[in-house]
Amino acid sequence: MPDIENTDLGWLIQFLGRVNTLGKRGMRAALASQPRCRLGMLEHLHFQIEQSGQDGSIYVSELARAMRQPMPAVSRGLRLLEQDGHILRETDPNDRRKTLVRITPEGERARSANEQAMSAYFARIMARLTPEELAQANAVKDALLAAIEAENESMQQTRKGEPPHDQNI
Repeated sequence: MPDIENTDLGWLIQFLGRVNTLGKRGMRAALASQPRCRLGMLEHLHFQIEQSGQDGSIYVSELARAMRQPMPAVSRGLRLLEQDGHILRETDPNDRRKTLVRITPEGERARSANEQAMSAYFARIMARLTPEELAQANAVKDALLAAIEAENESMQQTRKGEPPHDQNI
């Protein structure tokens, strides 16, 4: 770990990159024996149906709004899920201009199996840490997030009235 006085964030970027790389490798291995699915999109759809859907479905337009994605991008993702047999799109019988989307039983089985495999993978990781290490990691996580939030709030207060500086990071 770096010296406390060292404010060069190279170590943090390397650490996060390593966690990302190793985590993805482990997740791929954990999911290798599970039904193939586009888990991120399926999980987001499931969450949105649970939060604001009706009768197990949600309007595509509501999904796009909740995901903060343009309709064409959401439609492409839904088309892939539909090709996999994991969702069903249907015209709203009350308003033929709107499309409803629901997860099929096959999609729910795949989502659930993949979610369980991911949970088991992360549970095994956490089991490798002592209670003290878990407490330390949680404290560092909370402190880092609080510092980031405070700094972002400070910068936002400083920049009030200035045009936003949009930079794709």
